[in-house]
Amino acid sequence: MNRPAKMGLLSAATLLTLPMLSAPTFTTPTLAASARAGACSSVQMEQLHSLQGELDKLAIGKQAGRAQYWYVDPDQCKISVAVLGGADDVATRQFVTTATTTPGLAAVTEIGQAVSSWVAKVPAPEAARSSHLAGTYYGGSAIYSGTSGTVYECTSGFNNYHPGTATTAGHCGAAASTWYDGHGAQLGTVSSYKFPGADWAVIQPTSGWTLSNYVEVNGGELNIYGFSQPQLNQPVCGTGATTGQQCGKVIATNVTVNYPDGAVTGLAESSQSGNGGDSGGPVYQGPTGPNGVGLISGGPAGGGSPTFFQPLNF
Repeated sequence: MNRPAKMGLLSAATLLTLPMLSAPTFTTPTLAASARAGACSSVQMEQLHSLQGELDKLAIGKQAGRAQYWYVDPDQCKISVAVLGGADDVATRQFVTTATTTPGLAAVTEIGQAVSSWVAKVPAPEAARSSHLAGTYYGGSAIYSGTSGTVYECTSGFNNYHPGTATTAGHCGAAASTWYDGHGAQLGTVSSYKFPGADWAVIQPTSGWTLSNYVEVNGGELNIYGFSQPQLNQPVCGTGATTGQQCGKVIATNVTVNYPDGAVTGLAESSQSGNGGDSGGPVYQGPTGPNGVGLISGGPAGGGSPTFFQPLNF
């Protein structure tokens, strides 16, 4: 359903460089990459990173309003800022004013869906009611916070990123301390996590599990040989319990996402799709690896693209 444009936010910040969409949809405000690499001088980059730091401080202090995410875009030589369409509250106005105080530093666009972490609430799987023992465990598998009733669903990330442990998203670790596989066997307990601020969790497995370096991919297995950091324009794929394997490319790094539970800094953004239940799933050089690059964090509420993911730097 189309939503009429509210002009209050734009009139309050005349320095906005992109107009509000009359029928907003969730799109990435990044322009197509061009051959302008290195267009920003070192002084300009310093200004942009300084502005991102100011915006991050506002978000950490719960003063970002309905701003959704932002990052330094070196191709445009600007801070790219995405704000929820129709937002007209004081906090959002002040945030946009801060972003656009210096002419030419920010490119602001409005989007139609809020961002959300991709943990899901689902009925516990029927198989969880049967007896099941620990065995070999693969990354990319669905994990659940219980074995009966309504439970949280996430996806396991990479095994042995920290030797002898499994991984998932930090907001999954914040939601529950104990996690089970789809057959009701206890996978383990969360030994450490960070969310908000970052979005990672480490799971110490229950005795008896063998943690495989393989990741489940659409009924098959993909061997992960190592880990690296995401790079702009890098092809990537991710595996989620809900959407299976989804592929795209990295379109931004060092992204700050203003989740309802708090701001997360240092994420990467990719054009792949995802949905609730995919949280924590492995993101890898794709579609065949060989390196893991991150853990799925979230994206538009209700699913879709883009996907934000936590780099493997914890």
